[in-house]
Amino acid sequence: MDIKDIIAKLHSQAKHLGACGLFSGKEGLPEVARLFTSAPGREFCLSSNFPVLEDIRLFKDLHPEQYGIYIDAGEITLHDPKTAVLIGDTTATVHCNKCQNNTIVTMHGATATVLVSGWAVVRIEAGKGTNIAHRVTDNAIVL
Repeated sequence: MDIKDIIAKLHSQAKHLGACGLFSGKEGLPEVARLFTSAPGREFCLSSNFPVLEDIRLFKDLHPEQYGIYIDAGEITLHDPKTAVLIGDTTATVHCNKCQNNTIVTMHGATATVLVSGWAVVRIEAGKGTNIAHRVTDNAIVL
């Protein structure tokens, strides 16, 4: 299945679930990644458990980590990601200490330990069946 077929399939499923009109089904991978990691995209995906893990895995060979999306990545360590969406068999230690807004999301069984320090501000969003633990030091904030 090529990328256009995968995106068309996801668009059909999202439309059935009542997704907003921002997702047309004609996007390429960079645009889909931006929609997926945007605030409304995350909210829709987390509330509807969309897309299912089997469909997300279709993107693994396209290297979605270049967009901050880690699918079945195993044990990883990230430093100051602007956005990190951790999916499936992914266990991450995430260090956030830069003075910026970070967003860490887990879906479909992923786990994360988020170490927040300095002046960092981190939004944490956990999907069903996931786990995020965090430790805050200095003047950092977790939302």
